Amino acid sequence: MPSGDPQPYPDTLPRPIAFVLSGGSSLGAVQVGMLQAMQAHGITPDLLVGTSAGAVNAAYIGQGFTLDRLAKIWIGLRMRDVFGSLGWRRLARTLSWRATLASSNSLRDVLERHLPFSYMDLTVPTTVVAADILTGEAVLLSDGELRRNVLASAAIPGIFPPVTVGHRLLADGGLVAHVPLLPAMQSGARTLLVCDAGYPCMLSALPKGALGYTLHLLTLIIRQQSLGVLSLVNRNCTVLYLPTPCPLDVPLHDFSRAAELIEAGYQSAYAFLAALHITGPGIYGHPHFHAGLSAEAP
Repeated sequence: MPSGDPQPYPDTLPRPIAFVLSGGSSLGAVQVGMLQAMQAHGITPDLLVGTSAGAVNAAYIGQGFTLDRLAKIWIGLRMRDVFGSLGWRRLARTLSWRATLASSNSLRDVLERHLPFSYMDLTVPTTVVAADILTGEAVLLSDGELRRNVLASAAIPGIFPPVTVGHRLLADGGLVAHVPLLPAMQSGARTLLVCDAGYPCMLSALPKGALGYTLHLLTLIIRQQSLGVLSLVNRNCTVLYLPTPCPLDVPLHDFSRAAELIEAGYQSAYAFLAALHITGPGIYGHPHFHAGLSAEAP
């Protein structure tokens, strides 16, 4: 646990500072608000590490573009822009194991419109995390073709096809590092600002359709990773785990509520940072979870 006398914030945050951005599909909009809150508090990154939707955000802000422009992109997105057309023919092919639920063409188009081709065009060192689907290893991608690497990091299993990068077949980094804390430490960061998009904890019903249902189940499976990974964080690191807005009732395939998510992300992160007192290395904040167990009477 952090200990010692409070110190000025954020001037004494040890550098390098990494912004760590989780996966989260449509909830990636929350991270835009979190980034705006960090900007308002004068916190700037020395490096960026992102997984899936967080990889998209990291690669975009790595260009040095304003967050207002990133917010406009998220607000303008709709499900079709990311997942393309989901017709009965494609679903039938998926059920026969001949295709994934969605083509990656639409997502590729989004990346080509908004991201540069090469890491050389970034002003902040950026790493995106993908998973080797043969070995199960986390693969840290920090050079080469940026758009292809981000596409690999966001290749959600069963929804998007895997992406070949070099000699590896890669898929969504959330399989191995949904919140890429350890990759950020491996990149040399001493302070980690964690933008965890969370999960839709307050849905009134399961999402309808194969896409929404699959995204929801995958998120439930991987969202517990961060609780275990925090125990492996170097004790000399300072981790600021920004709070995820709660409750969240936005399905992971619904991109129509981005403005609401951005505002919620900003408000929760700004309040957390404003009240924070850094007392030395340690973990400040925690992942999004609901304490306690629920049970139904037989």
